[in-house]
Amino acid sequence: MKIFLRSVSLKTVAILPFLVSLLFLSLTAISQVTTWQAPVGFASDKFYRVKVNGSQIPVYDTPIASYAIFDFSGEAEVEINTMFDVRWVDIRPLRTGLMPEYTGDNSFRFKMKNPENISLELNGRIRQQPLFILAGKPERSRPDRSDKNVIWFEGGKLYKDVKLELQDNQTVYIEGGAVVQGYLFASGKKNIRICGRGILDGSLNKDLPENNNRFISLTDCENITIEDITLHNGTTWQVALFHCNKAEINRIRIVSESGSDDGMDIFRCTNVVIDGVFAHTKDDCIAIKSGGDYPADQPTDHILVKNCVFWNSLWGNAIEIGFELYSSEVKNIRFENIDVIHVEDGATMSIHNAGQAHVHQVTFDHIRVEDSRQKLFDVAIFFSQWGPDGIRDPEFIRKNYLSGAWDGVQKIPEEKEAYHRQFRGTISDIVFKDIQVVGGLLPFSVFHGFDQQKNVSEITIENLTYMGNKLTNTKSAKIRQQNTQNLTIK
Repeated sequence: MKIFLRSVSLKTVAILPFLVSLLFLSLTAISQVTTWQAPVGFASDKFYRVKVNGSQIPVYDTPIASYAIFDFSGEAEVEINTMFDVRWVDIRPLRTGLMPEYTGDNSFRFKMKNPENISLELNGRIRQQPLFILAGKPERSRPDRSDKNVIWFEGGKLYKDVKLELQDNQTVYIEGGAVVQGYLFASGKKNIRICGRGILDGSLNKDLPENNNRFISLTDCENITIEDITLHNGTTWQVALFHCNKAEINRIRIVSESGSDDGMDIFRCTNVVIDGVFAHTKDDCIAIKSGGDYPADQPTDHILVKNCVFWNSLWGNAIEIGFELYSSEVKNIRFENIDVIHVEDGATMSIHNAGQAHVHQVTFDHIRVEDSRQKLFDVAIFFSQWGPDGIRDPEFIRKNYLSGAWDGVQKIPEEKEAYHRQFRGTISDIVFKDIQVVGGLLPFSVFHGFDQQKNVSEITIENLTYMGNKLTNTKSAKIRQQNTQNLTIK
């Protein structure tokens, strides 16, 4: 027995350095935080100071919110100190279950076990400069900086007045801590990738000519990847894909509050996947359209949006199909596993058909709604200033604007009904499944066809709940129908 014990002891002594090294590596793997130095003068501690596992993280301010970006693995303890007197903090999405521990009148902390994009809202005031914690997984691979097809923006630097036209097979890498003020665009190109942990800043874009101030504008392109970057203070449509095929938009973060600042506009595109996006916008968080001067038989088709967090502010809608639906078909569109944390006005889920399209085979599945203040479902066909026959004359709009539940909708001039009817389409085969309203008041919903023929039909609402209670009829669900056929709640 003594020999056995001595043998074990000798082996233990021999491997002790290895065990210590292994323990150190294991602890490093358990908790690893990556952050990036901001350009001089671009980060700010005016509203917040943020530490993660004891390390200071740069905070960026916009007119509507502040945010901090970092990657981590393992566990992250986030400590917040703020200029505000803090009596309450809501951490959204609520499904994360994160709860603050108050450590002082101006400070609090919490622990994250998984990377998330979350909103910290103080004292029940969603416009009191909320703080967004934008936490991602560690970066696995980078493009080769020496590759002639790689355009590299170096971390910690501010790049001004960037107007970059992309070519075939090019990659734009915006390194963590880099801030690029300007825009990227391409037409008729293939194999484009835009990635990194850095920031596209639109603060100066408002001074650029119309249609040249979108962060990313790609037309007639194919095989596109946009991932992990942050879009800061956009002034108009921010990621705009026009008539593109095969595109992925993964894990980008959008923080803006400006008129017409749609987060993502998917415009007459096919085969698009959007995954893991965080968007705070004043206008639509995402809008799927089919406008433009393309043949009517070129549809918007096969669009998947999943695993996102949306905050829609005072204009537009959180999840929108429309208004410009000019192709013959808009079809095979799916939204799944999405947290809508605020809709301050407009609709949470909407299909606004201002064109002649047949919109069909659309599914909204597992959507969690925390605070929506006007409409839950909004499915409508109408005459609008944004339709192919829309009238944009300011005087006409002033006299014929249909003030009510919709923006941009107009009254049809007398004796012009037949003319405008020819531009209207239909909506059918729409499924709302496992929709949970988990906070706030229950919004109303509207299903509105243009007339008995140009109508909305075959609508299925399955397992709609409000504060955990299932809604089983139009009255309890606050639904109004007009020119709608075969709406089923189950």
